[in-house]
Amino acid sequence: KQWYQRRVAITAGDIEPFIMYVLCEVDKSGAHMVGYFSKERSSPDNHNVACILTLPPYQRKGYGKFLIQFSYELSKRDGQVGTPEKPLSDLGKLSYRSYWSWILLDILKDLQGTVSIKELSNLTSITEDD
Repeated sequence: KQWYQRRVAITAGDIEPFIMYVLCEVDKSGAHMVGYFSKERSSPDNHNVACILTLPPYQRKGYGKFLIQFSYELSKRDGQVGTPEKPLSDLGKLSYRSYWSWILLDILKDLQGTVSIKELSNLTSITEDD
């Protein structure tokens, strides 16, 4: 709700430029939203996430990492590198640094030889600055 209110104020009510991705957990009683992220349809700054949220009862279950990874997979599909819109909250910084470390270490553990930051960026779709 806060994201929506902030965007409405910033964009004078026009949220058309944003795509919302909603993650749900499904059980026998139905589908329950666990989190979401939004991104601009066309971002001049290569933002692959405008806002990301995992609801408190579902935090620390891997859903945030899943949403972050999905945003980078979309960037890969589009042949781009991406970065979250900044500034990040304290929890956002912690989550992204954890994801970046996890994905980079996963690549580096099997690597023989050297690799440049640019090559890592191309492999992961994470910007060189991040």
